[in-house]
Amino acid sequence: MKILVVDDDYAMRDLLKLMLKDHEVYEAENGREAIEVFRNIKPDIVLMDIMMPEMDGITATQELLKMDSKTVVIGVTAFASHKGREILKAGARDVIEKPFTKKKLIETLTKYVNK
Repeated sequence: MKILVVDDDYAMRDLLKLMLKDHEVYEAENGREAIEVFRNIKPDIVLMDIMMPEMDGITATQELLKMDSKTVVIGVTAFASHKGREILKAGARDVIEKPFTKKKLIETLTKYVNK
């Protein structure tokens, strides 16, 4: 599975890459970069942080869904109660709240694989 991890925090991207080592993981550090990487790799799932510089995850989610409405975007945020609703409204399928376990991450991804 091709997964695009979008987060401005290098340590979080690194942690997600480690948790997802059995998959093809690509990364971007903001929404603008995510759009470029998305165009090139057409990932199966996008794990999208919400609060980032240059372009936030909500705007980036809207842009990705304009390019491909079937894209599975999952919000990843420490502010799930407030920002989680916003990214869901923008078209994300789910939200994972930071901090999370590998088990929670894999369970969430599994819900959307091949659907």
